[in-house]
Amino acid sequence: MQDSSVQDICTDPSHLDPYFEANEPKQEDLRWRLGPLAVKMSGPQGRKARAALRLPAWAVRAGLFQVQRVVLRNSLLKLAGVFLASVPVVLFGAVFYELASGTSFWDGIVHIYGALYKIPGVTVFGEVNKQTEQVMNIAWLGGSFTFAILLGVVTEDITNYVAGVREGNIAVEADNHTLILNWNDDTLPLLRQIAVSRRERDNFAGPVVILANRPKLEMDAECNQGLAGMGLDVDTRSGVPFSVTDLEKVAAGTARTVLLLSNDHVSADAGKQQAAAVLGVQTCRSNLKTRPGLRLLPQNIAVQEAGDAEDTHMVACAKSLADASTQRLQLTVLDSRRDISALAAQSAIQPGVASVYCSIVQQAEGTSGFYLKSFKELDGLSFGQARRAFNGVVVCGYMRRDNGKYRTILSPNEREMLQEGDQMIALAKNVEFQPNLESAASYIFPAGFESANALKEVRDDPVPGMPPGKRIIIAWFNHDLEDLANALACFAPDYSQATVICANELEGLPKEETKGPCKFRLIHGDPTKTEMLNNAGVENADSLIVGGIEHKDHREADAVMLAMLMVLQDACARYKRSSRKPLHVIGQIRRQETVTVANHLLERLGEGQVTAELLQPDELVSGMMAQIAAEPNMASLLTDFIYSPEGRDLGLRPPTDYYIKLDEPCSFELISELCRLRGETALGYIATDDGNVQLNPLAKASRVFDKDDRIIVLARG
Repeated sequence: MQDSSVQDICTDPSHLDPYFEANEPKQEDLRWRLGPLAVKMSGPQGRKARAALRLPAWAVRAGLFQVQRVVLRNSLLKLAGVFLASVPVVLFGAVFYELASGTSFWDGIVHIYGALYKIPGVTVFGEVNKQTEQVMNIAWLGGSFTFAILLGVVTEDITNYVAGVREGNIAVEADNHTLILNWNDDTLPLLRQIAVSRRERDNFAGPVVILANRPKLEMDAECNQGLAGMGLDVDTRSGVPFSVTDLEKVAAGTARTVLLLSNDHVSADAGKQQAAAVLGVQTCRSNLKTRPGLRLLPQNIAVQEAGDAEDTHMVACAKSLADASTQRLQLTVLDSRRDISALAAQSAIQPGVASVYCSIVQQAEGTSGFYLKSFKELDGLSFGQARRAFNGVVVCGYMRRDNGKYRTILSPNEREMLQEGDQMIALAKNVEFQPNLESAASYIFPAGFESANALKEVRDDPVPGMPPGKRIIIAWFNHDLEDLANALACFAPDYSQATVICANELEGLPKEETKGPCKFRLIHGDPTKTEMLNNAGVENADSLIVGGIEHKDHREADAVMLAMLMVLQDACARYKRSSRKPLHVIGQIRRQETVTVANHLLERLGEGQVTAELLQPDELVSGMMAQIAAEPNMASLLTDFIYSPEGRDLGLRPPTDYYIKLDEPCSFELISELCRLRGETALGYIATDDGNVQLNPLAKASRVFDKDDRIIVLARG
């Protein structure tokens, strides 16, 4: 039997809550007071009444939730929601209008609808009676809110759409376009090169799209300013290139050409990010869905290697996967920093080589460049016959397909026979050149020249003597010298000496006393001090390389370059350097306006003791990227001109090396034939009277050469 005291304790609230008051209403009680009237409902009725009173609040919340859902949808659904919400209002208003005016229900719908949405022609005055006017006034006032909501919905969506376009959130719809991933100092020069290539070579068809982790408005502003007058339209989008979602936003899968630049701020994981970007592009390509009219060309991907990244090998892994892929794509990797170091080293040995290379690579209207072109009419001819079939065009060699890949052959033997599919490597003004088979016959030397001693000497002495050892000073402002040291070791003649002036802890300097033909010496100190230059032997040096400033801010880097030119002028004057053999300076300039200041410093303030070859790395790298992106086979060609595996490099020869008489006119045709006797290819010449580089002149064009003129040749090392 259960104890009644226990039951009382369990059911009596006063035992459970010490603050319980007997008069406190229970949860199921409902009390409602209005003045002297009081209503109390308890028990199940109270619970039901309380639940009924909650119903309006719930309905309001549910309605607001549905309104929020509609607001978050597209414009058509929003407009539909506004019109549906106004249907009950129109119906009720039509009923009142019918009762007040005595007209039909349909007339009421027309009038109330017109008043709600401010339709022209509907007025609130001049109605049948005052009651009708009051109904119309109420509908007109309610319509102010309805029209405001309708206008707000449309305006908000238009504003959001425009903001989305400005912020780069709208997907690009394009096929076979050009896509640039990332943004750095080379982006604007690259776009200018693309604009020139589009006009001169008919490359880069379709729109140009940029995807970079920068605000779209900033990119648009820089493009508008930097590309003024170029006639190139660029679409920019904000995002990261290693995100597949962002890549799909710029139609990476349908792009004809993809240029993956190194990022402005290189991180330790830059290689991984570039590899992820390459894989992302391939993923977008493989996920494409066919549609009528979609005809995609093979995809070319050019990657600018991030030189300071610790994981650059990741890009090489991505290239291996791309090469093994069944997709029609070609991936090319460009190490621009190494190439610039090699050009600086070559110009330190042979002043002017870098300028010639830049003239070929940097595209501009009316300048010469390399072209790859096949001609069926040349099949079966010897290389000597094929090169003579062109006028004003220098044929440097050909590319031949071997095991599925093209192989570059420069300055081949004259008797080498051309095969079907061989592509001529031609230095020309434009792509419109065609062969003339009537001029393809064997060359006949001028009367008396065949038996002259000059021709015999050229044949018997096929390789000109190597230049003597060079004395080179390196003013270095960074900590890593490896690329430049390797380049000097590759190109310097025997018994050369390189003296490095650096205030930092230096890496990459050969630990052994010599590295190849070049001996290195290190002087710790500030390169901008004249006493340091004196200790390095500025009085007798052949050339000076200013380097290690490429990672500085553009203004700061140019300031260092100008300061070095000024200090060198002072040092040469102070230590009595002879103007008969000026010191040749190789450096870098990042801004175009600095070129004017440097020329003023050298020409007006100098005394002829210093000459300078100032490279513009951004323009040079962008020119290489543009040509490689348009024609991937150009990668091996442009690289071979710097690092030829067969020892064929750009060379500058005095005319006397070919026994050319300095007091008589000499045609470029004759120079070409003399160079071919040594297995070299003449590309043009540098005239000392104006310093201009003349490439691929007409065959019959003649010139009286000076002893300081230089013949530009694709030489044998």
